[in-house]
Amino acid sequence: MLTTSTAQQWAALSMRKWRTVFLASLGSSLEMYDFIVYGVFAKEIASQFFPAIDPIVALISSFGVFAVGYVSRPLGAIVLSSFGDRHGRKHVFLVSILAMSGSTIGIGVLPGYASIGVLAPALLILLRLVQGFFLAGELPCAITYVVEEIPQKAGFVSGLVLFFLNSGIFIATMTNFVIQSSLSAADVHSYGWRIAFCLGGLLGLLSYFLRRSLEETQEFARMRTHVSRKPFRDLISRHGRAVLIGVGISSVVNASNIMLFVFFPNFATNTLHHDPRVVSACQNVGIACLSISILFSGWLCDHVPRRIVHRIGALLMIGGSYPLYLALVSGTIDLWTAVIAMGMVGGLVAGAYACILADLFPTEVRFSGIALSLNLSTVIFTGLTPVAITFFIKASKHSAMPGLYLAVVALFAFSVGLVLKRRGGKLRQVDA
Repeated sequence: MLTTSTAQQWAALSMRKWRTVFLASLGSSLEMYDFIVYGVFAKEIASQFFPAIDPIVALISSFGVFAVGYVSRPLGAIVLSSFGDRHGRKHVFLVSILAMSGSTIGIGVLPGYASIGVLAPALLILLRLVQGFFLAGELPCAITYVVEEIPQKAGFVSGLVLFFLNSGIFIATMTNFVIQSSLSAADVHSYGWRIAFCLGGLLGLLSYFLRRSLEETQEFARMRTHVSRKPFRDLISRHGRAVLIGVGISSVVNASNIMLFVFFPNFATNTLHHDPRVVSACQNVGIACLSISILFSGWLCDHVPRRIVHRIGALLMIGGSYPLYLALVSGTIDLWTAVIAMGMVGGLVAGAYACILADLFPTEVRFSGIALSLNLSTVIFTGLTPVAITFFIKASKHSAMPGLYLAVVALFAFSVGLVLKRRGGKLRQVDA
């Protein structure tokens, strides 16, 4: 039986752990806002930086720069996670949030093509590369932080990180909704979108000051005397197969998220010809449903095998994605029902994959393993998805192509997930 003093120590320790989880998760939401807001305002950015006779060509160019932000992520993942596995997670958190905030404000004040010509898209590309490089360590670091702090509830706390991550996206889409509702179309194209970028940068600076009080996880502190000198080399030589599994597991999450967060608003507005304000409101409902589903999925992963939760979500996408988009194109289903379905089903796989990734790698290379798996998958299945689907729709004249694409990716993720029973078990249930 615990004495009063011991009980008080446990209560204080628990509060410290949950405070760490909260700060790690909150920072992720602000950094994701900084990164995703570009996609939310892709149409406006296209008109400012990529003038073209054909608006579809300009939009493809804008999505191309969105994809560029993912090109630098594998390098950022290697550099930042290796540093984090050698010297600790806290420093990565602080440096990344400062760099993200600065580059986001930079995009917000960057003159357009009409003012400085070709230098405008060149600088835009550079700032997106900086964003991608430093964002590469943010989510993996947050996941590593929370599962090492409370491994007994790895599913729920990693789901909490993703919940806050979605909150950042929700703030970005709500910002879009407010700007679209408050300003005329001409003002949104002229300067309204810049307000969103400057706001995101300022919020990121706030996150920096909050995170300065973070401490290293106890699990990392226990292994300080035997940290890996070359985490990336050890990861590739000893855990290369786990990295490939992680890429496959993450694929369906990245593809489905980017379609809801970035592609769907442009698809619903330009292809289905819905009112942008209605589309923005629908998207916010979809993201809210996704966030709720993620929390439920994360909680469920602490009570049933995580691979089962992931497989159920993947199977639902395999069978339902293409029919859903066919119904959207034909008008037999309304936008509200569609986004609710996207959010609830997407949350099942999104709430499960983070703790699955953490369990694939030991503490010495966990940050590096999560970062490389997640960012390789992100480059392939997030950065290229809007460009690829826009191109396929234009080439095939088949508007339901996004559903077919997502079903194929879900089938791939499901197939990779079949090997999970023989992998994992690296997340230690350490004592507090």
